[in-house]
Amino acid sequence: MTDVMAVPTPTSEIPLCSSPPDVVVDALGATVALRFSADMTPGFRDVVSRAWEGARAQDAEQPDLVVEVPDPRLDGGHDRALSALSNDVTHRLIAHRLGQAWMVHAGGVADSQGRVCMLVGPSGAGKTTAVRRLSRAFAYVSDENVTVESDGRVHPYRKPLSIVVAGERWRCEIPPRALRLGDLPAGELRLAVIVILRRSSSAPATPRPTPVDTLTAIEELARQSSGLVCGTSPLATIAAHVRRAAVFRLEYRDNTELRPHIAALLDGAHAGSGAEVAVEPPSIEFEPRPRAGTIVTASFVDAVSDASDTLVLQRTTGDAGAVTRLTGIAPTIWRACRGGASQREIAAAVVAEHGLPPMGLPFARSLQSTIDVMQRGGLLREAGPSDAEVSEG
Repeated sequence: MTDVMAVPTPTSEIPLCSSPPDVVVDALGATVALRFSADMTPGFRDVVSRAWEGARAQDAEQPDLVVEVPDPRLDGGHDRALSALSNDVTHRLIAHRLGQAWMVHAGGVADSQGRVCMLVGPSGAGKTTAVRRLSRAFAYVSDENVTVESDGRVHPYRKPLSIVVAGERWRCEIPPRALRLGDLPAGELRLAVIVILRRSSSAPATPRPTPVDTLTAIEELARQSSGLVCGTSPLATIAAHVRRAAVFRLEYRDNTELRPHIAALLDGAHAGSGAEVAVEPPSIEFEPRPRAGTIVTASFVDAVSDASDTLVLQRTTGDAGAVTRLTGIAPTIWRACRGGASQREIAAAVVAEHGLPPMGLPFARSLQSTIDVMQRGGLLREAGPSDAEVSEG
């Protein structure tokens, strides 16, 4: 019997373990490569590819972002890994596009002409459920985020839908095709109408879309916008979009068929408010510098006003901001203090715009109380010596 000796293979000829190819997707106007490690669980790339098939990119040459796919062996199984991946992709995309476009935590559907209905609402309003039902008659745009360019173009985010399944520990990430959701129409998507949803068991059996006035629409949409303070004139930007796309409120029951109402809104069957708002000058344009001892408007990012009220956006922390609505005499006080004003000057401005109060009403006390509330809320402050020094310099 002849012994066969093993001949060593040269190291250069040993095949190296290579990573599975990226799954590349288009989302929110950016291209994202979902990247797998070389020791990824066998077959999980196919699972990810199927989940994200609705967003697969045509051109995968140079992605804008690379997101590492979590290994289901280390992250609690397929469902949890897919859910973690969706969250990571969304957060990375939002961070990447901050300040470039208007991004809203919202769902979206489109008709055959590319007209998009943005569905907005707080947690529990039923956005994902509404998108899932509507997308069997319309095109599925997103159940997570609607991103709008300055000219009204909408970028789809056709991620897998996060669905709660009875008996499952984690939300299941279901691809649009598995839920029979509509494909995108050819051509551009453009924002046509915005619907603020409210799901309630006490809603009318037949819901009636009601127009939302412009300032209220800006106020509510600002709360659902991502990285609001990162853009240029963010409230004015929302106002421009609201002028193009009418905003309606729709209260509905959980089992209500929304399709005919959304179709009518997209066809323009209902008229929106369409009122104009004025953009207030930014705080950096206030001249001259306030005199020491006067009351001055605190720093703000943006502000818009209608005939009676004013919305003021201020930075809180990082890219977060808070919107405050001023009503009554507060807008007049706020504008009077933009360059610094004494108590007497503030009172004169209020009387000039609103007139003297009826006899017997404590005008001075009411005025002081409003100023105090605005100071405690961080909208006004007292000018100090440093303000005067800057003015003299």
